[in-house]
Amino acid sequence: MKNWDLKTAVGKIEMSLKSLRTTLAAVDRRWNDEAYRKFQENHLSAVEPNSRSMIDAIAKLNEVLVAAERQCGSD
Repeated sequence: MKNWDLKTAVGKIEMSLKSLRTTLAAVDRRWNDEAYRKFQENHLSAVEPNSRSMIDAIAKLNEVLVAAERQCGSD
């Protein structure tokens, strides 16, 4: 029996990224000074690549858990 649901977690992360992109697009139209560029550079620029890395790691973990479940003969 599965005690994890990593696909739902990945879906939530992807939905959050989409929401962040939408919000940032709206912010970009109103806030475009040097302070915002620095904020993007120092804080926002890493969000997307770090989230993609996290999603990839979760997918690999899911593969390991599925294989372990299969090897243990769990239903």
